[in-house]
Amino acid sequence: MADGTTLVLVAAYQDDELAQQEFDGLVGKIRAGEVRAEGAVLVSKDDLGEVHLTDTGDRLGRKGAGWGGGVGLVVGLFNPPLLASVAVGAAAGGIVGKFADHKLKSGLESKIGDALKAGTALVITVIESASRLPAEEALPGSPAKSVVELDADGVRDLTAGLAQAMGKFAPDRSVLPIPDRTFGGTSGRTLKDSVADWSMIPGPQAPEGAPNVLVILIDDAGYGAPDTFGGPVRTPNLTRVQQMGATYNRFHVTAVCSPTRAALLTGRNQHRIGFGSIAEYPGPFPGYTAAKPRSCAGLPRILSENGYVTGGFGKWHLTPDNVQGAAGPFDHWPTGWGFDHWWGFLSGAAGQYDPIVTLDNSTIGVPEGKDGEQYYFPDDITDKAVEWLHAVRAQDAQKPWMMYYSTGCAHAPHHVAKEWADRYAGQFDDGWDALRERTLARQKELGIVPPDTELTARPDLFPAWDSLDETARKLYARQMEVYCGFQENADWNVGRLLDSLEEMGDLDNTLVFYIWGDNGASMEGTTTGSFNELTFLNGLVLDPEHQMELIEQYGGIDALGGVHTAPHVAAAWAHASNTPFQWGKQSASHLGGTLDPMVVAWPRRLVSGQPMRSQFTHVIDLAPTVLEAAGIPEPGSVDGIEQEPMDGTSFFYTFDDPTAAEEHTTQYFEMFGSRAMYSDGWWAASRPDRIPWDFSQETIAQFGPDADWDPDRDVGWELYHLPSDFSQAHDVAADHPGKVKELQDLWWQEAERNRVLPLMGGLSVMYGILPPLPTQTRFRFAGDVQNVQRGMIPRIYGRSYAIEAELTVPEGGVEGVLVAHADFIGGFALWVDHEGRLTHTYSFLGVETYRHQATGPLPAGDVTVRMLFEADEVKPGTGGTVTLFVNDEQVAEGPMPHTVPIAFTSYSGMDIGRDNGLVVDLEYEDRAPYAFTGDVHWVTFDLAPTSHEDAQAIHAHHARENLAHGAAG
Repeated sequence: MADGTTLVLVAAYQDDELAQQEFDGLVGKIRAGEVRAEGAVLVSKDDLGEVHLTDTGDRLGRKGAGWGGGVGLVVGLFNPPLLASVAVGAAAGGIVGKFADHKLKSGLESKIGDALKAGTALVITVIESASRLPAEEALPGSPAKSVVELDADGVRDLTAGLAQAMGKFAPDRSVLPIPDRTFGGTSGRTLKDSVADWSMIPGPQAPEGAPNVLVILIDDAGYGAPDTFGGPVRTPNLTRVQQMGATYNRFHVTAVCSPTRAALLTGRNQHRIGFGSIAEYPGPFPGYTAAKPRSCAGLPRILSENGYVTGGFGKWHLTPDNVQGAAGPFDHWPTGWGFDHWWGFLSGAAGQYDPIVTLDNSTIGVPEGKDGEQYYFPDDITDKAVEWLHAVRAQDAQKPWMMYYSTGCAHAPHHVAKEWADRYAGQFDDGWDALRERTLARQKELGIVPPDTELTARPDLFPAWDSLDETARKLYARQMEVYCGFQENADWNVGRLLDSLEEMGDLDNTLVFYIWGDNGASMEGTTTGSFNELTFLNGLVLDPEHQMELIEQYGGIDALGGVHTAPHVAAAWAHASNTPFQWGKQSASHLGGTLDPMVVAWPRRLVSGQPMRSQFTHVIDLAPTVLEAAGIPEPGSVDGIEQEPMDGTSFFYTFDDPTAAEEHTTQYFEMFGSRAMYSDGWWAASRPDRIPWDFSQETIAQFGPDADWDPDRDVGWELYHLPSDFSQAHDVAADHPGKVKELQDLWWQEAERNRVLPLMGGLSVMYGILPPLPTQTRFRFAGDVQNVQRGMIPRIYGRSYAIEAELTVPEGGVEGVLVAHADFIGGFALWVDHEGRLTHTYSFLGVETYRHQATGPLPAGDVTVRMLFEADEVKPGTGGTVTLFVNDEQVAEGPMPHTVPIAFTSYSGMDIGRDNGLVVDLEYEDRAPYAFTGDVHWVTFDLAPTSHEDAQAIHAHHARENLAHGAAG
């Protein structure tokens, strides 16, 4: 061309007949010299599905193999990555000009039919830049055009130009974000000399027909819990999804909450993304950072960049404790993982009556119930999820969405209203041994497990039910009634969500994954369970008699699960909930910790009523499955960062062929030193001699750097052949030493590849490999600060400290809370009663409560009050003396025999000037949140100086015990 500058112009049409007419008009202008072009082609698909190719040199409209070599060039346009495979070779057929000059070859003719819908068409032409306006004016019926300039000659330049032009219509989804759409019109000096292009409006679009995605994840629930899988918990909505789609009876997780969630949302093994342990306490090795690498973009980010809107509701548990505040950073919050919207809690646990709720990147605090009713989190997350869906559809009736609906149930505390627990009254009076037998019988009847499946033995550490006295049986039976009622309520709320989808008309094209558990049922309740889950996490073991006495103080045994308790079940109930397998949560070595129920439905695509899917599947397989179902490739680059490939294997192939050979044939497992290696039906297991709740120094030390510990020598390996032993009832390691060695070696290879090493790296702090010693000892909070997350309050444990508040007291007196953390079954508050008296309340886990109070009211004006705790010794759990001061004058003094050694709570926060949620002192419960009626200017915590040795000892204790506490998440 005259000036050497050429353009590739691509015009899309929704009407193939209109495209033909305007193509004819363009050709006429080319022949008349009004448009200087080197070639033009029309590609169309008629209503019968026949694909036609027409060019400026041949109006025959050839089909199929008669298209000629030029078709290869056009084929590449519809899939830009394929352009790299186009090679010089065959003749270009009758296409004239620049198309004819380049000899292009492709064997992918059929792809063009896949790219076009019936009745649509594309016009592609190479023109001189000066002819852009008349060329576009000749194609006024095209709603979307794309124009790219070519600066050089050659196949490579033309190919790249065509790829760039076609990227507007068929974007390269392997590189994210997808570039903005280019302007395909013409901008002259006036509107008369211009052609508009509405298709350039920004925003990626999902592939046509891409389904909505709903991931439902229940927390801390076991394989043998829901009645859909033979258990005692009534789960009609798990069954509802099952009957709409398919059952997967060999779906595996990682054995602990955070790692499973990270693996689910990225499609990668948990250690490769830094989640070899729980989120709260990062470790100093690559597999344990609790920080997802930028090279491992999450599923919500990938979907969002491909035209989805993404929302998450419920439990997160992927944000380290120290970044859960307003200062961020927020790259480890849900929005940082790609969620457009989040509503839920960040930590590993929450009280269902008083959670600290996070909205997107803000902490909004503890919600209140409506119309005087008791607030309940499971109802609220469902309401918020439905409201979000309604809002999405109000704006866009077609845009696909992804929802991650992750319940706080069945994690402790097991909070549920009495009427739900009462539905199970008397059903567990015969105990856990009988329950396991009943569950296995139902599993066989339902076909969930093979008919020859055997019940594994109950470990000796769990007592036989018949050996318990009446008090213990009564307590333990009620624990299980509450636990099951809690879970049934969660399923009921899932039903509300499904009902809403059905009412909206969205259910038909929604791909639903309903997963009953992120690990096996939690055995951290120890052998006794508790009315307050924090008792045993602080090393305080209460026998059934003592528990029953305390429970009576909080409403009696029928109130278990209500607002005045925070219960957990005895571990034997959790073991029964993992029927028919060994062990449970934290045990990556055995199926009790790693196998959970999953049902999948997609009414538009997945045929119901087919055989059970028994292929090996794993939580890392979910993301690849979603991408394949949506027609979205796994990205190779995100934000310019090369991505690590996903480890998961899509199980989309099982949708059409329930009995297909499994494609995920090898998988390692590891958690806190317990290990397993799966390969083609064989399972090798190695478990250190540690019960799940035992993180004592004495136990952990035997696996540390100062011990002569060789995991293969000292622990050994068990071996199971799962096709003939579904429940892992028979260890055949002695019969197959070669297979044991093979899987042992394979485990070490996979461990090195996936950043698992060093073994026990997630427990580094237990061995004195500590983070830097905190140096801050003074913490100042303004009077309007609320909802300071549990992991960020000053570390007052095991030492002397003072709390000082600067106030303005009006004439006529004041009352209300100055500062409060947690609640009446574990917490502290400095407050002023209705008579104006300064008061300090300290709840030692609901077992004992200490109250210190001034004898007279606060004076009016500017006042400074102070609570001083002088510890008897620098030691976790130490007792000491409390003294209260008003304007430096002592007003009260008294002993505090015990202090909490580790943590008051697993979820509650700290507030200044009020006490949000459940209160610390029940005396002001009826006035909650009991906001201070004067002015709180500042509240300051001062930690008393200690020797370096004492400070280091306290630091080591907190690091160790907080890790043990977090492992229960």
